[in-house]
Amino acid sequence: MKILHTLHWIQFAGTEKVCVDLCNEMVKEHQVYLLSHDKIKPYIDDSIELIEFDFQKNRHNPLFLYQTAKLLEKIAPDIIHCHNTKEIEIMKYAQFFLKKKIPIIATKHTLQYKKKYNLADLCVAILEDTQQLLKQESIIIKNGMAYKAPIKIERPDKFYVVLTGRLDNMKGFDIAIEALSAVNFDFECHIFGEGDEKDNLQQLIQERNLQDKVFLKGFSNQINNVLYSSDLHIIPSRFEPYGLVAIDAIYYAPLMISSHTGICEQILPASLKFETNADALRSKIDEVYKNYNDFVGEFANIKSSKDRFSIQKMANSYLEAYQTIL
Repeated sequence: MKILHTLHWIQFAGTEKVCVDLCNEMVKEHQVYLLSHDKIKPYIDDSIELIEFDFQKNRHNPLFLYQTAKLLEKIAPDIIHCHNTKEIEIMKYAQFFLKKKIPIIATKHTLQYKKKYNLADLCVAILEDTQQLLKQESIIIKNGMAYKAPIKIERPDKFYVVLTGRLDNMKGFDIAIEALSAVNFDFECHIFGEGDEKDNLQQLIQERNLQDKVFLKGFSNQINNVLYSSDLHIIPSRFEPYGLVAIDAIYYAPLMISSHTGICEQILPASLKFETNADALRSKIDEVYKNYNDFVGEFANIKSSKDRFSIQKMANSYLEAYQTIL
């Protein structure tokens, strides 16, 4: 099968990772093209045909749409898989200039309502919450991830807490910093990621005198090793459409606790969840520290079924979905 993925690049975060992992898995048995920014090149397999494409251009410009149609004619994909609203519109409107229409499947990665998803021939939700925003005929395919065998790396000799993700208010890293400022034991916390909230988080760290305990580490391409070497992974998000970092933790971390959001709300027992406020998180962290082995044992039950989140399972589900609209 000849598959065309489209990705409006913003930064390497959850949506980008899902698209990259899908492309890298599908190219093992299929011909895969990707329309995106060249910044994605380091993340994709050399067998994938990357075509630089600017999704910021006016999607109502006839000349741009005609040029896009000519590109689609040249690629001649069996199916187009979109991961963003702008992509759907461009791929749909460009087909006005095509004699033979190409089926479009679109994955809804966020909890924002976008009526343009109705332009796709089939919509895919990543959770039940996102499915409610799509047309009735939509299906659910939960996100998976590509496993990379981890290794132990150098880490602090204190209780080691890790947080990962885009530095955005929705991620709740400020809640975690406030909570950690009040815990009753010694620790070191590393926050991995980039984003607009970086300066605000650094200021909060200084205000709470945590400069020697909490560190913003920027982007890391070895999160699997970091999580594998940690004691605790925290997801303090105010909300998550899915929360792909939770799947990272299931594969690599010895223990994860989370707020009541995204996939964690479905898969974690109550003992591993907390209300989204600093006091509740502080109480949970103290409880985890005092009864660490018990909590690790509970999380081990979740880790034992990690294969349900494999990239192979997700890719196969999408390939089956493609067949329904070909």
